[in-house]
Amino acid sequence: MARRRLHPYARALVAVLLAAWLAVLAVALLAPSPAGPTWLVETVARIGAEEGLPSSLVATSRVEFVLNVVAFAPVPFLGAMLWDRLTWRDWTAGGFVASFAVEVVQAVALSERSATMSDVVANTLGALVGAVAGAALVGILGTAERRQIR
Repeated sequence: MARRRLHPYARALVAVLLAAWLAVLAVALLAPSPAGPTWLVETVARIGAEEGLPSSLVATSRVEFVLNVVAFAPVPFLGAMLWDRLTWRDWTAGGFVASFAVEVVQAVALSERSATMSDVVANTLGALVGAVAGAALVGILGTAERRQIR
């Protein structure tokens, strides 16, 4: 059975959201100064501590890792709705390649930024999480549509 595409208006909305998120990511990841990302990590860690989370969970290195996962997840999640033929493997591999490229740029061209393998791991994990969630949503929507057809 042929796959049904999103309604054109929904597809346009998803495309705009994806483009906007990619722009936000590009600014955050390729800004010459680490001030913005550092502020975000410190703010989330402080709020977590104020809410009573254990200090082991709000350590800045853990908060940074989780935020890197969260930052990359929307790309394959939204992308899966636009390009449903790409698998979770495709999205995860793409996330790895994009993350690795960003870290290389940070290491070579952005002297104030620090390139780390833990960022590559977190971003790749985020791509995997987003891809699996996107594939699940596409599958659920496809199942619901097939039930309506019967």
